[in-house]
Amino acid sequence: MKYPFFASFLVLCAVFYHNRKKADRSSAKIMQDYFERENEANNTRKQPLDDLEYIKIPLEMLPTDVCSNDDIIKECIEDLRKLADESIVNFTGMTNTDLKLKYGPANLPFLQQCDLNYTQLVRILNTWGTKLNVLEQTDAALRVFEYAIECKADVSNIYYMTADIYKTKNETDKIRHLIECAEELNSVLKDHIIKKLNEYL
Repeated sequence: MKYPFFASFLVLCAVFYHNRKKADRSSAKIMQDYFERENEANNTRKQPLDDLEYIKIPLEMLPTDVCSNDDIIKECIEDLRKLADESIVNFTGMTNTDLKLKYGPANLPFLQQCDLNYTQLVRILNTWGTKLNVLEQTDAALRVFEYAIECKADVSNIYYMTADIYKTKNETDKIRHLIECAEELNSVLKDHIIKKLNEYL
């Protein structure tokens, strides 16, 4: 009676060993590919930055006069004014290796700063729009959120709160457009955002 059990145990050990070796080989291949790609990136010559899509902040189009005495909103507007003079580029979905391969490592510090500025921009817009919405300034909040979506922000809260406002206004077509905008995102959150937005229809 012990032999069948022992044989099964040996089979399980063999399967486990095979899968472990397969996983190890896969991990080793991934690491090898990474180091080869990183080495290539570090040796890329400096490239022109002519194709960068800089984001300009249209302060005159945003509701900077709505509830501007609120401490949170005031801080958002002040931070946004400072950021308006900086170089802002959306590099969501791109790694430092990707940036070095495309533009060369010499440009990386500048590109990282552009990306950091973009992250700050999205954070400000999310905070600002959310606060306006809490204060029931829905039209003003919508202007902030729509600009954030225009900048391809991938913060799920921005899409959901925008959809909430559209639903309240019975503007179903705009929710569909919102889904189309989400489909253009280069983000790991893309599918989750789209799935949630479809629930609003």
